[in-house]
Amino acid sequence: MSRPSKKHHFVPQAQLRHFAADTERRFLFVFDKQSDRSYHTSILNAGSENDFNTISLGDSKWNFEDLFQLVDAQSARLVAEIVSRRSLAWLTLDDRVTLADFFATQLLRTHFSRTTPKRVAEQLRQMMRQIGYDPDRDPDMAMPTDTTLRLGAVKAFLNRGGHAATLLRLTPALYATGGEYRFIISDHPVGCTNAFPYGGRGLTSQGILVLLPISPDLTIALHCPTIVQRYKLVASADLEPERRARMLRYRDGLLSAEPIEVDDDVVLNLNRRQVAQCTRYLYAPTDAFDFAREFLKEHPELRTVDTHLKMGEMGHAPPPNPRLPAGTHLVILGQTDHCMLAIDEIDGSGEGITARTRQVDLLAQVAADTSMLQAELYVDGQPRRGMGQAMIECFGEPSSGWFRVVHRDPGLRALSTQLDAKLR
Repeated sequence: MSRPSKKHHFVPQAQLRHFAADTERRFLFVFDKQSDRSYHTSILNAGSENDFNTISLGDSKWNFEDLFQLVDAQSARLVAEIVSRRSLAWLTLDDRVTLADFFATQLLRTHFSRTTPKRVAEQLRQMMRQIGYDPDRDPDMAMPTDTTLRLGAVKAFLNRGGHAATLLRLTPALYATGGEYRFIISDHPVGCTNAFPYGGRGLTSQGILVLLPISPDLTIALHCPTIVQRYKLVASADLEPERRARMLRYRDGLLSAEPIEVDDDVVLNLNRRQVAQCTRYLYAPTDAFDFAREFLKEHPELRTVDTHLKMGEMGHAPPPNPRLPAGTHLVILGQTDHCMLAIDEIDGSGEGITARTRQVDLLAQVAADTSMLQAELYVDGQPRRGMGQAMIECFGEPSSGWFRVVHRDPGLRALSTQLDAKLR
């Protein structure tokens, strides 16, 4: 009987082989962002840690590395086929499910599945101290042990079906390099961003974009349906010719599932995201990490990353969103769509959020949405007010652009009106 392996991979070897430096696919280049050092190593050693998937329980140890065997085998076959065919058009529903499961697994199997809960626990304990409460006196607020963190990671992996189902609603596309730069991969290769400046980075966020490089010249990008819908409307949009051509290229790739050629700026931006989101290591077929060294000089705080979750400080307002433009804006999120209205005037004495915009056509579309809306008011990127279960009411001449955001439920609306009157 063979002994269980001690070398456990948080990035599967099958995926790393697509970034190999040799034709036998045994070696690649590694960049350590903490030391700025790059070196040549075997794929067996890359993306791994001894006993990473081992839990000590009393005098015994439980090796749960084998839990990943099935998903690793299925994803290896699927990714190899995608790289070979350079297309997603052939994917069946079962293949789509396998792809979503692969993304979900890769999100949950890295160091962050353990370091994030630990960091959250530390921050909660610090908050308790700020209000004069000693967390050491409360057993429920004790720092999680290494065993607890590893068991939590196993539980998250076993319960990954919710993540996979959420990812399955997204539309996959292939990004292909079209210039000098090539994609790299990291020790946390799945990245989440948002196509809209006001959008969140949760998997259920409107406008979410989830990316995973699968070879030096291919990245799989999962697009929120609202992104796809906007690309479908580009033919009738009033755009500059260059931007229209670029958006039509993306639209055609999303609809055909054939590769979308991206330029060097996009590749470099996605590679920088790999630098920012990883714990420590980057992997590539060549020692081409100068861009990472330059990026880390500008952002030294990214040399050590143990969580992607940011908690606000107790007693302080949330920080401004640097991606939002200056001025006053109203972000409106619906069940199937979202938008941002530029606000020219606020009536502080009006009901709910009473305001005026010059974007009257967009306002009319939002007001016609019969679903429950969520509205968030920002001034120079700083959140000022929010309202859920809301609707938009236009009043006055349609061309005036005046409207109010109020609760759709009459009872909540009446209560909100009373509260606003007391606060004035």
